[in-house]
Amino acid sequence: MIPPRLYKQITASMPITSVEAMIVKGGALLLMKRKNSPAKGEWWLPGGMVRKGDTFEGALLREVKEETGLDVGVVRFVGVYNRIFPERHDITIVYLCRCKDQKAEVVMNREHSEYCFSRELPERLHPYLLETIRDSGWK
Repeated sequence: MIPPRLYKQITASMPITSVEAMIVKGGALLLMKRKNSPAKGEWWLPGGMVRKGDTFEGALLREVKEETGLDVGVVRFVGVYNRIFPERHDITIVYLCRCKDQKAEVVMNREHSEYCFSRELPERLHPYLLETIRDSGWK
C-alpha cells in the first residue's frame, strides 16, 4: 500500500499502470459503480494498479478477487488504453474474462457501491468505458 501523500505525488507526476477485467457470466457483463476517483459514481470494470513484481494477468486476477470475490479465467487480451482523468493518468491493460464458477456470487469490497450483470449497457457510460466495450467485441 502506498501512503496517501506519496500516492498523490506519484499520480500528479506520472501515469499509473492498471488492469481491468471485462467479466462475462451467462452472456452478461459485470459492471460496478465506483466509490472513488477517477470516475467516481460511474459504472466501471473491476481492476486496479499493477504492483511491483506483478505480471499483468497476475495483477488482474488479484484485483478481481479483491473487488468481486470471483475467480475468473482470462479469455483474451482486449487492448491497452491511455486514459487521462483530471485526477490522474492511467495506462490500462484490459482483458476479457469468464467466471470459472457460473453460480458464484459477487462479494464487493469497499471500492464499489453496487454491481450488476447486464446484457444491455446502462445509459450514459463514460466514453473510456464505451471505447473498451466496443473494442472487446462483446455484444
